[in-house]
Formats: sequence, C-alpha cells, structure tokens
Amino acid sequence: MKIIDANLKIIKDSRGKDTLEAELISEDFSAKASVPAGKSVGTHEAFVLEPKLALKKFEEIKSQILAASASGRIETQEDLDNFLIALDGTSSTSSGQAKSNLGGNLILALSLAWARLRARFEGLELFEYISQMSKVNGQMLNWPRPIFNVINGGAHAAHQESKLSFQEFQVIPEADDFNLGFSLGKIFYRKLGDYLREKFGKENVVLGDEAGYSAPFKNNEEAIECIAEVIEKYKHPLRIGLDVAASQFFKEDHYLIGGKKYSSDELREYYLRLIETHNIISIEDPFCEEAFDDFSALSNRIAANKKEILIIADDLTTTNSERLKTAIAQKSGNAILIKPNQIGTLTETLKVVKLAYENNWQTIVSHRSVETLDDFIADLAVGVGAWGIKAGAPANPERLAKYERLLKINNLKLKI
Repeated sequence: MKIIDANLKIIKDSRGKDTLEAELISEDFSAKASVPAGKSVGTHEAFVLEPKLALKKFEEIKSQILAASASGRIETQEDLDNFLIALDGTSSTSSGQAKSNLGGNLILALSLAWARLRARFEGLELFEYISQMSKVNGQMLNWPRPIFNVINGGAHAAHQESKLSFQEFQVIPEADDFNLGFSLGKIFYRKLGDYLREKFGKENVVLGDEAGYSAPFKNNEEAIECIAEVIEKYKHPLRIGLDVAASQFFKEDHYLIGGKKYSSDELREYYLRLIETHNIISIEDPFCEEAFDDFSALSNRIAANKKEILIIADDLTTTNSERLKTAIAQKSGNAILIKPNQIGTLTETLKVVKLAYENNWQTIVSHRSVETLDDFIADLAVGVGAWGIKAGAPANPERLAKYERLLKINNLKLKI
C-alpha cells in the first residue's frame, strides 16, 4: 500500500478550540483521523504542538512521508510510526515531554489515519486490524464495559459553586451485554439529572466538560451519595467508580480537599472508608503523578482486605511503557488508563497494552475531556479486549460517537 497524498487541516474540538485532522490517501482508499486534548494533563504526556505551527511542520515533512512510502520503507504500522518518531528527532524536553519537535498531536493524527487506511486496504474492520497488531488475534479478552462519567468535578466542573475535588464520578454497569449496559447508562443518566434538578433547582444543574452533571455540591461525599441514592431507588445493577485526579489538588506536601489538609496516609484511609461505605469498584489516580509508593500502599491495603477493586494509573503512567514498568515493579495498582494522545502513536500505545497484560494488569481505554467526533478509541477498546472504556456521559455528539460505534461493533461481532 502506497500513500499517494496526505493532508492536514485544523478543525474545532468540543470546546470550540483548534485541533488537527489528518487524511492519508492511497491508490484505492482514503482515511481520516482527528486528535483530542486533555484539560487535566499529566506532566509526562507527549508534547502538544500549537495547531497552526503543526500545519507548517506538516508541510515540511509531507514530501518525506510520501517518498518513504513510494520507496517501500513504510509498509506496516510500526514502519510509519517509527518513521515519524525519527523525523521528530526528540526524546523529551526539560519538562519530560516527548515529541517536542513535530508534536504528539500531529504524529498521532497521522498514525491513526494510517491505521484506518491500512485496515481498509486489508479488508478488515478497524478493531480487527488492531486485534491482529496487539496479538489478541480476534479472541476478545473482555468486551469493554462502558464507564459513564455522570458527575463532573475538579478541573471538569462547570458550576462555579461546585466544591468537588474529585474529577469524575462514574457509574459502571454490571452487565455482560454492551447494549444492555449502554441502555442502563442512558436511563440512569436521565434519572440522575431529574434527581439533581429537583435537589438543586433546574437553573443550578449544568453540564461539565465530559457531559456529566455539575451542580453546587458541597463535597465529594454528597456527589457519591446522590449517585448511590438513585442506584438504590431504581435498583439499577450499577457500581460507582471515581477518577480522583489527585495531582490537581496536591499542594507541596499535602492534599487539599474542602479546605482540609490530608497527608498521604490520611487520604488513603479516606479512600478506604469511601470504598467500604459505597461499594466502589474503581479509583483512578488516587495520589499525585509521582507517588508510586502511595499507590502501592493503597493497593496493598485493598488486597489485604480481599476487595476486588481497580486501582487505575493515569497521570502516574501516561500510557508510557517505562513508567508502567516502574508501576508494575512497585505494585502501584492493577490497571492502566490507555490514552493514545499521551504517547503519540498507535504502535507505542499497543506496546503499553501488551506490557500491562503480560503483568496481569487490566486496561481501560479513554477519551479526553476535550474531544472530537472521531470514534477511534471504540475500535481500540474492542481490539485490545480492554476491561472498560471511558467516553464520558451518554450525551453530546462527541461522546455519543464512541458509544454508537461500540453498538455497531457489537452488532457486527454478533453476526460473525
């Protein structure tokens, strides 16, 4: 397969900001991919190049990409991704960010567009192509559970009087069938909205960055209790998950929640009480992005209590194989969030997935708070057999695009 043309343009994301969309064209097919952005960003994520500058960089490298393809140097996903990494020529900056020349966003747009193009060339669905690349070989390790972010807090809150320190308050269906799980999520989301509007007043309930509700919650516990009350009232088979994003409220040597200072030990005990009280199934980023030991201490306590709970690393690991190796060695959790734009290529993303599975860690594929209509992560989650997928609340077009693709894949899978 030869790339005969390539294009890059600026499009608008879910916040109306500029982002990138790449298009690759072969003799018979064309494919596009766009990239999201994070509002809450880990220090070790790939560098994001300003989109207008990315257009200039692209014009500088376009001829080199086409020439490499014409000469047969780009035949596989790994060929293309490694070629782009070599063109970038940087490993990291002083801040620890990789791909600081071309930008992880420009490289990723091209990497994902190539994946779509190659899948079409080979007559495969995108999830099948990813499955072959990731060595899952069509055997689904899991059908990804939808993880619905129904209340937005922290950096994603939209209500000015919200006192939520935690970033996401989630519900996760206890259903093997994705169609049923998605239906449960939509029903619960609507019921929770009704409950919150009655509690706070219609004018005080708005949508946050990921389409979850934002309201004048007094504290984290109030948000959790609201979710728990609706679950109990309607007897929905749902569990509660949390994305704490603790780096956002870490201050020098302590964590600040609701005006109160917590040491790492005190915060650990706080989480253990929440887990016990509310039957929580997962906690993401419970400590700051360098706190491997604190993650480990929480994981050990949960294991000792024989609780089957996911301790998920995101800012700690940033879809980076070297940081994941450290987390595995220190037993700093049992699951990793997978965000392709944190690392910058599909090849590197799948390397992290493989490492996680080799060490009995689960994977959760995730969107970003600032999204596009691109549904690539739906195929990625299915292709790697992820434990779950985070795509936000079941509302707003850029979130629904991922769920709708999952529904389509589920129907395709049932016919195979």
